[in-house]
Amino acid sequence: MKNSLTHIFTARYWAFFAFLTALLTIGTAQLAPCQAVKAETKTEVTQALPETVTKPILPEDLAELRAPDDTAPTPENMTKIAPCEMVFQWLYPQIVAAENKWRTDYEALKTPEQVAEYQKVRREKFLSALGGFPERTPLNALITGTMQKDGYIMEKVLFESQPGQHVTAILYKPDEKKYPKPWSGVLVACGHSHNGKGYENYQRVAALHALNGMAALLVDPIDQGERMQNVDLATKKPRSESVHGHNLLGIGSILLGKNTATYEIWDLMRALDYLQSRDDIRADNLGMAGLSGGGTQTSYVMALDDRVRVACSCCYTCSLYGLMKNNDTQDAEQNIFGQAAFGMDHADYCILRAPKPTMLGTATQDFFPIEMGWQSFRDAKRVFQRLGYGEYIDLAETDNKHGYDKTLREATVRFMLRFLENREAPIFEPESLTPVTDEEILVTPEGLTVLLEGARTTFDMNREFAKDLTAKRTPITAETLPKIREMARIRDAQTLGTPKCRTLEKVELTDGIVAERMILEPESRIYLPAILFRNASGTTTDGTSATKKTDVMIYVTDKGKTVNYAENILPALKAGKSVLAVDLRGWGETQQYEKTSWQYYRNEFLGKDGKDFYVGYNLGLSHIGIRTDDLLAVTRWLKTQEFCGEVEIFAVSEACIPALHAAVLERDAFRHVTLADCLISWTNTVENGGNSNTPLSSTIHGALRVYDLPEMRAYLESAGKLTVKSMKDAQLKKN
Repeated sequence: MKNSLTHIFTARYWAFFAFLTALLTIGTAQLAPCQAVKAETKTEVTQALPETVTKPILPEDLAELRAPDDTAPTPENMTKIAPCEMVFQWLYPQIVAAENKWRTDYEALKTPEQVAEYQKVRREKFLSALGGFPERTPLNALITGTMQKDGYIMEKVLFESQPGQHVTAILYKPDEKKYPKPWSGVLVACGHSHNGKGYENYQRVAALHALNGMAALLVDPIDQGERMQNVDLATKKPRSESVHGHNLLGIGSILLGKNTATYEIWDLMRALDYLQSRDDIRADNLGMAGLSGGGTQTSYVMALDDRVRVACSCCYTCSLYGLMKNNDTQDAEQNIFGQAAFGMDHADYCILRAPKPTMLGTATQDFFPIEMGWQSFRDAKRVFQRLGYGEYIDLAETDNKHGYDKTLREATVRFMLRFLENREAPIFEPESLTPVTDEEILVTPEGLTVLLEGARTTFDMNREFAKDLTAKRTPITAETLPKIREMARIRDAQTLGTPKCRTLEKVELTDGIVAERMILEPESRIYLPAILFRNASGTTTDGTSATKKTDVMIYVTDKGKTVNYAENILPALKAGKSVLAVDLRGWGETQQYEKTSWQYYRNEFLGKDGKDFYVGYNLGLSHIGIRTDDLLAVTRWLKTQEFCGEVEIFAVSEACIPALHAAVLERDAFRHVTLADCLISWTNTVENGGNSNTPLSSTIHGALRVYDLPEMRAYLESAGKLTVKSMKDAQLKKN
């Protein structure tokens, strides 16, 4: 019962609620999250500003701002667009376009030669997005214990997928008297569960293979079972696990051009190496099965490793594009950089291995929509059929919720028997099959691999890679700038034109200051609420702009445009400058916010916009890039105004990163840049590992392979254009 409850309350089940929420928001605007952010921001605003200035600028329904001829598609049945949905609504048409491009490419597959080329191109892009794999090193495999069960033997296996990265597993071996060795080998990947291989239904499916004559290796994934990577060594308790652990690893991995999935896939490829190293396993007759997160891992490995002759992926396959349109993209390893853009949907995990035998397991009540699963199955089966092997792909469906229930366990083993053993037989799981306890299934002495001598965590390996990259990087030069622009996906400013501006009202403040509330539109359906603060001497008596030019400071922060007004904005006004305080997209009034008791991306660690981030990430975009676009667009608008002299930037906290990108790429456009509470470096984020609180939206995939924030600051300092007021460490501050 304990294990069942543990599994039920893992991320996949909570994600079900997130999925329902996403569906509800398609029908009506979800205003509560936006209101929550406004309230949060208001408490930080100094009393120097009246409510007439700090009240929201954007309407509750952004559709009111759209021009009559703006017919760009929005999600089905969307009647209202809350400000906190603005970024997702902007991304939505791009999801649709990417999906349509995928469908066009897919429908062009008619011949074996075309299928082979399609497989080659997507496999190469997939491997590139994962950042590549390390070299094979000695497994140093050990058997740490055995257990005799009724009809099979459990061997406790320990091996190293990389030096010091220990993998714990149980090998379920058939009864030699009934099934002489060597046996076929099946690798079983665990879904998200605290106890990993100890979860009852994963034990059952592995044991059921052994009872039917096939050896099964059940492996703990990172951050599950005995493989917790973020552990308090004093108390020997994990600080994070399962989904949260995967997401924390994802932050540093993204910056390094890798992925949490890179580690998971490599562990399982080395597990295949281990199976092939054994005399009692047929090295040329291997299969793989998994459910949920284990289904994700199975899908990846079966698409990339030709040694997997037979594969069964359960309760995962649906549609990447479908999940993105529901803004429900799951955790780090399920989001591969640029995957939607280069055209690899869930069906492609099957297509990339066609025509090797493949089974998909689905559940009618799964939070991974079964209709999407059936569509992916049909898409894959058409390709298998064109290759002449339509019967080599199958789908099993259970009338149940998400989980490796008896129906799917039996279907998995029967499919493996059919194609690994050439044996057709009905499979019925015996009632006597009893899982062992969490304590009995432990492979290591203390139940944690990080306590073993010489152990290295995934965070350690990221740190080492970051250190190597730091040693190799060179200062930013003119030749580096195009690479930065490409990596951040920052568009050419000239292609976007000059933003539109809607002036709403002017409010007179004390000290002769006028606050002009406005909405800037850098592109279609993007609305940036802004306030232009000017000294009264800069306007005529009728309130129109005077011709006298003043220098303008653009003020940007992730906390909201009027936060710290007295500290950061007022001094500039007293110095005779004008100040344009603006919320870049996804901040301030348009901040996405997970207002739930269980936050999928853990706001305090990963920021409030993890959902929107991963949608863009799959499209090959970065939030830093689109916010830099906004900042450069705002600058272009300012320079068309008669009152505008030279322009400078004052950025706070996370806003320092797009500010740096804007100023480095367009250095001549700005007289000066001031940074407050600026992150020390992305390398610092990697170094802090599982205790980092750098938001997902403050990362760029693979950035550390080319540049880091200190190099950007040095580039501006060399031109005398930078002041750094304060820096911050990426380490999460304890309350």
